[in-house]
Amino acid sequence: MLFVTLMPYFSSLSMEIGWSVALLLIYYIGIAAGLWKMFEKAGEQGWKALIPFYNTYILYKLTWQTKMFWIEIAVILGAGLLYTLGLGTMSMLMIYIAYGLSIVEALIQGCLCYNIALAYGHGFGYFIGIYLLDFIFYPIIGFGSSQYAGNRYERADSYHMAH
Repeated sequence: MLFVTLMPYFSSLSMEIGWSVALLLIYYIGIAAGLWKMFEKAGEQGWKALIPFYNTYILYKLTWQTKMFWIEIAVILGAGLLYTLGLGTMSMLMIYIAYGLSIVEALIQGCLCYNIALAYGHGFGYFIGIYLLDFIFYPIIGFGSSQYAGNRYERADSYHMAH
């Protein structure tokens, strides 16, 4: 009898899960398709866009510096660890440090998005778009007329080596 009473809640929950999965799939397809074309414009193999984490590493390689990818991973893991330990030990200091690291991670993401915009010949407007709506702006850059201008950090390194 209890199962019959709870049946509407189970069907509602399964609908919510279904919609969540569908939206997540649409999000991932937008990201992967856009990155595939963006990578090809930059001379990378498009299939690399399909592999989570590796696709982000490739973005750092094409637009910034790969060491920043590893720093971001360390910041994310540090924030997660400190937050979890802070909850377990009721240490507000650990939780506040974790929040601080989360802000640092958001700033790193912002710098990455800005460098992506610059690497594909765009400015501040695209930076905001990439930061807030990457699943829309990656396909715009990938399938649109944007051209890969190169990694400005590599250009700066080659300039300093030549002089």
